[in-house]
Amino acid sequence: MDAVNTCANSSCPDDIVAECAALMAREGYHGTSMRDLARGTGRSLSGLYHHFRSKEELLYLINERGFSSLLANAARLRDAYRAQPPRSREARAASAALLCDLIGAHLGYFGSHLNEMRVLTFGTQPMSSAHGDAIRALKLRYAEIVQFAVGEYIAARRAPAASDEIERKSYLLFGMMNWIFGWYSFDEHGSVEALAEEIYMTFTKGCAAPRPATTQDA
Repeated sequence: MDAVNTCANSSCPDDIVAECAALMAREGYHGTSMRDLARGTGRSLSGLYHHFRSKEELLYLINERGFSSLLANAARLRDAYRAQPPRSREARAASAALLCDLIGAHLGYFGSHLNEMRVLTFGTQPMSSAHGDAIRALKLRYAEIVQFAVGEYIAARRAPAASDEIERKSYLLFGMMNWIFGWYSFDEHGSVEALAEEIYMTFTKGCAAPRPATTQDA
């Protein structure tokens, strides 16, 4: 996928992005103006425009950095899993480790970027077509890796699942992971590592269960 040019200044400092994400997460995308972002980060409006040509470009950049990081971590874990000898790759332990590590990587990123996580939930509607398409492509590639891991986990424990079942269960897992921004606090709920283990255990308890019968199946 070709990169989308998003910054007036290609350096796009991380500290400015993080500060803007914190303000945008608190006030919302539509409740935050470029002037608000400049004031909140202690910079001049012209100085902020030097780095981001518009608020929409900033939103894209937060999304692009977040999903690119998630995708890179997930691809590394998937590739390491695929590089194992077939006999090891098919083992229950290998598929469990892949899924557990993916959950840990997802929560590890968001645990240290909770403001960015809130911004990512705004979706792509405020973005231009080019930016929105680029983010959707990143999200799709990331979702495909998670679906691969869920499918491998199931196949190591029972008959392989159909693609529609894998997709549903993968998005149920995303729901568990992504909505921690609404309630998670390190002080109140423990470490990210402990949370990742709990989500893994909760999800996998039912992940490999047989598909329930429906009225259409009866």
